[in-house]
Amino acid sequence: MDWIYEKDGDFIEGILVQVQPDIGVNKSMLYSIETPEGVKNVWGAAILDQRMTFVKVGEKIKITFKGLAEPTPGKKPAKIFKVEVDKPIIASTSDE
Repeated sequence: MDWIYEKDGDFIEGILVQVQPDIGVNKSMLYSIETPEGVKNVWGAAILDQRMTFVKVGEKIKITFKGLAEPTPGKKPAKIFKVEVDKPIIASTSDE
């Protein structure tokens, strides 16, 4: 099932379980995220792909759709996404 975002603020949150490059006729990235409702697929877009390069499979993430950028002449407006990664806190065991 694909994640559908329609308005600014729509988000998906869960564990990144798979990243697949070059999928479909547009050779897009496809990100699979385990959510409480099951696995949802998120199709890549230029800005999303750029932000996802730092995310590793197994990390908890939140992707928020932030709307569309100003269009440049002759091109569709870019889709803006915010990507947040929940990094585990590593406890320090030093005596300092």
